[in-house]
Amino acid sequence: MAKKSDLSDDDKATFREAMRGVKRLSHTKRITPPPKKEYFRQPPIEPDNNDDDFIFSDYEKLDPVASEDLIQYTCGGLQHKIIRNLRQGQYNIEAILDLHGMTVNEAKNSLSQFLASCKHKGVRHVLMIHGKGRGNSKPILKNKLNHWLRQTHDVLAFCSAMTKDGGSGALYVLLRR
Repeated sequence: MAKKSDLSDDDKATFREAMRGVKRLSHTKRITPPPKKEYFRQPPIEPDNNDDDFIFSDYEKLDPVASEDLIQYTCGGLQHKIIRNLRQGQYNIEAILDLHGMTVNEAKNSLSQFLASCKHKGVRHVLMIHGKGRGNSKPILKNKLNHWLRQTHDVLAFCSAMTKDGGSGALYVLLRR
């Protein structure tokens, strides 16, 4: 059953007049949607020393960063354009790791499993949500991620996310192929 138009005959005539000479576009190109983001949030499992596990040390200490501080890291040899695009959030996020509310050990295990999963699946551009911490204290997980992600050669670069993706409470991370 066809829906009756609310347009008057004058409006229809005006529209037809405005559309005179306009030709319908015909194309065969299809736009494929971006790949679905994988959202990684599972209860952490104790590591079993698998070859794919990432082991992170807390030995070396960096200067602590505050909740609103923006952080950035780049291994040598990356093009400036890639780093700029990462900072501007111009890459499609393929997977997300949410560490909100986890203890340091849970976050470390989840990070290890997440990086192994990304490596196995060939994921390159990820978002890691660490949060901004509570109150006036320094954000623990933010500082831990800042330290841990520098320890693996599989992380090429990371930086604080754009406001729309979490701002100083999240990181864009570029992983090695």
